[in-house]
Amino acid sequence: MFDDDADTGNTGNNGNDTTPGGSHAAGECRRLLAEIDRLRARITEGIVRIEEIEGQVIPQIRADFWMKIGVWRVRLAKAELAARRAKRRYALAQAAANRGSAVDADQIDKALDEELAVWRERVQTQSRQLNTWLSWRSATTRLGSSSAKELKRLFRKLARRFHPDLHPGDAQRAEYYAMAQRALASGDLDMMRALDVATADMTEDVQLDRLGADELRFEIDMLRDRLHAVEQRLDRLTSTEPYTLRERLADAEWVSGQVTVIRDRIDAHEAVRRRYDERYKRLAGDMGNAIGSHRAS
Repeated sequence: MFDDDADTGNTGNNGNDTTPGGSHAAGECRRLLAEIDRLRARITEGIVRIEEIEGQVIPQIRADFWMKIGVWRVRLAKAELAARRAKRRYALAQAAANRGSAVDADQIDKALDEELAVWRERVQTQSRQLNTWLSWRSATTRLGSSSAKELKRLFRKLARRFHPDLHPGDAQRAEYYAMAQRALASGDLDMMRALDVATADMTEDVQLDRLGADELRFEIDMLRDRLHAVEQRLDRLTSTEPYTLRERLADAEWVSGQVTVIRDRIDAHEAVRRRYDERYKRLAGDMGNAIGSHRAS
């Protein structure tokens, strides 16, 4: 009526170590695994924020700057170049008149093209920058609120799955991460969804629950170093331009003040240009009359 094992001291242990030392070690490993998960989550959040700032926020800030202020700076550069050209044209014409030579408009224009080449290139560079950001603004996909939230949610998920800081040395994951970066920057929700589905079977290369406490502590040290680097990078991004221009560009009064200063400078340069254009015309006319009188005599 009794089993053969009865009262023989067999406890029916299923293999789990229930000794005080084993229980303590298992508890320590669980604590370390929880810390690893917490650090990875913080790294992921920092990475996602950095990518959002670099891929979406900063380009938007730059586009806003060029639309609200940069366009006036380009006009200022053009006005300053025109004023310099008018002033130098008059000076060259006056020098010719002082020598008793005819004012050769074509020769003067050619000399000015060479003399002001650096200024012209500067104006052209600013104009190209303006056109680039205007084109970016017109081509940017604007997602609705729910779609934008889904895009960020998926990117956060994929960042944890692929980011090189979390998976160092994995070239395939790095390639997928670059795709996710491009999808975030362009607002391509369909691409982000496709990446999520296509890589759903990608799991951790290292099964952390198989590691010992010392190995887990080493992993934690590496993750803390990566988190520190991510936090430093994020701090630099958010404490310097162009990010710090974000609030000011949203302040209509600040923008108006900036534009007013630039417009005043434009008006001053245009006044200089008109003044020297008039002087040049009078000088050229006087020289023409003098030559005509000389021929008549």
